[in-house]
Amino acid sequence: MARATRAGAALTAILLGASPFAAAAPGARARNAIIFVADGLRPGSIDATRSPALAKLRDTGVWFANSHAMYPTLTTPNASAIATGHMLGDTGDFGNVLYAGFPSFDRAGAEGAGPGSVTPFIEDDRILADLNRHFAGGSFLGEETLLARARAHGFNTAAVGKVGPTAIQDVTQAGGRGKRSAPPRTIIIDDRTGDPAGIPLPAAIRAALEAAHLPDHAPPKDTPPKDAPPKDASPKDTSPKDTPPRDTSPPSFAQQRYFSDVVTKVILPAFARDKKPFLLVVWSREPDNTQHLQSDGVDALRPGINGPTSALAVARADTSLAEVAGFIAGDPALARSTDLFVTSDHGFSTLSRRDLDAEGAGSTCGAARRTYRDLAGNSELRAGSLPAGFVAIDLATELALPLYDPDTQIEATPGKKSYARVDCACDRPTGSVLQRPKMGNGLIGGSGAIRAPSDAKLVVAANGGSDLIYVPDGDRALIARIAAFLLKQDYVDGVFVDDGAGEIPGALPLTAVNLRGKARTATPAIVVALKTFCLDADDPLGSAVEISDTVIPHGQGMHGSFGRADTMNTMIAFGPDFKRGFVDRSPASNADVPVTIAKLLGLAAPGRGKLRGRVLAEALVGGPEQIPSTCGVAASTPGPLGLRTWLHFQEAAGVRYVDAAKKAEGDVSWDRWADELACAKPPAR
Repeated sequence: MARATRAGAALTAILLGASPFAAAAPGARARNAIIFVADGLRPGSIDATRSPALAKLRDTGVWFANSHAMYPTLTTPNASAIATGHMLGDTGDFGNVLYAGFPSFDRAGAEGAGPGSVTPFIEDDRILADLNRHFAGGSFLGEETLLARARAHGFNTAAVGKVGPTAIQDVTQAGGRGKRSAPPRTIIIDDRTGDPAGIPLPAAIRAALEAAHLPDHAPPKDTPPKDAPPKDASPKDTSPKDTPPRDTSPPSFAQQRYFSDVVTKVILPAFARDKKPFLLVVWSREPDNTQHLQSDGVDALRPGINGPTSALAVARADTSLAEVAGFIAGDPALARSTDLFVTSDHGFSTLSRRDLDAEGAGSTCGAARRTYRDLAGNSELRAGSLPAGFVAIDLATELALPLYDPDTQIEATPGKKSYARVDCACDRPTGSVLQRPKMGNGLIGGSGAIRAPSDAKLVVAANGGSDLIYVPDGDRALIARIAAFLLKQDYVDGVFVDDGAGEIPGALPLTAVNLRGKARTATPAIVVALKTFCLDADDPLGSAVEISDTVIPHGQGMHGSFGRADTMNTMIAFGPDFKRGFVDRSPASNADVPVTIAKLLGLAAPGRGKLRGRVLAEALVGGPEQIPSTCGVAASTPGPLGLRTWLHFQEAAGVRYVDAAKKAEGDVSWDRWADELACAKPPAR
């Protein structure tokens, strides 16, 4: 006990000395806030049996029944909105995979092994630090985060959970201006904690973890549980599938358990001892991780993400939330002064690599008509399946330009590396020529040289339910040609183009979906939304399926699309400043969360860009019953074959909330999402 007390005192000392700014003035109302993100949690997954904590907070606090993720509906884009209160056109975090205009780790002092991919996966502390290194102020986002603002005003601050989005919450503390020489001023604990490449911990934090009998490093996300049954040793079906044989042991929640313990046994006790206000972000990896990788229906769309394994992951996230909420409720002072906001970064859908509709129609695109083999010559995919990288493959074929894989390097000449060539027409891959891009990303045209900027004519960043397409030289004719080609593909739901390219028939501008603003990173020339459909017309959100440009197999889970199942996230608020038992039917989004919390904490909210969320005034004690809002649709001019991209959106307090997009020759019926869209048939604009 004495040991724990000494460690706690040391941690409190670190916290007290973490900021040169004074705490709140005597007599001022002090407020604390916790943002709990349940990654990938769908509102329909919550029930009183498997997720009692979520259900109780939803029913006794504020439930935002008309909630929205940012589009594209991916983790780091929504993390940037939750962090800053700005939409993606301002933060520049357009996807989990970005084209930043330069190879990763190309600067002196970088933490990698040399120039890498020009389309890095940014759920990684080292990648985030490398991105920061290229931008003024050590932030690729360009907008101040809520945690940074709170830290500068004397709050104790911490972010705990899934690697990538956790560090984004105070992104400058991830590093980026030379090698790290000291731990960050916000406590950051994620997957990489304890790793030499991770964000360092103060000595007092390590001592407090030791006193709580917790290691100073996080277990891997897929650590096998100690009580896992033995793997099935029966003969495996070796016929081609869209998925390799997988371990179907129960999911491991060792990392989830660790993060919960860190929050409730170390950080919150230290914050409670200190009398300064605090802001804490907890990013639960579940149920996202399990929904992506569950194998309840191998190589099949049913049950997809609606099986028992996914339900277990929802229950695990609920347990973590219950422990955080229970700690607050158990301390009367904290209960009187702490607001809890629960959100999810995005919704979720079952993933299809083969079926385009509920009847099982297949794609007729070029990429789906090829055979893909491994190095031994065995077929990798079932006939008619879409490989990872099908968008890049089809575009390269259409443009008759060479395709390169930015995630695979080869030694082109002695001592000089380049990106590997992709030739999907070859009989099988070799050590230097691939049949498809490894991760789905592609460089089309150019030489495949590793250089900044890339000499490719276009760059495809594969992001699951949507892909980002960059045209580095801004060639408008090429952008129009790509848009026209994509509109005709059977796996596409909508096409959005950079406003700088002018009006492109069949496509809507990026401004229509909040994707053009003050971003520091390169803005995509085109964002293509891949097709979504449902298996049950009576349950369109619960049975949603999406075509996905990813390596994740058919029948598992994905997000990123422009279907309402992905744009509809979970949002719940509870605490002294929020109404009780209130259902908020006004549109709300992840960008509104930090703006509202900033208001409650008395923090100013400056910003470079104007794509900001709003204060959710109707959810606050004493606020109005609702905020006036409207529904609308936007349609592009007709493109090839008379096809148009249609967008459904809502607006409130000057903020646009995007619901869904569809491609059609005529009008689009939104009836199947009527309850979630607040109006079934808005007037066309």
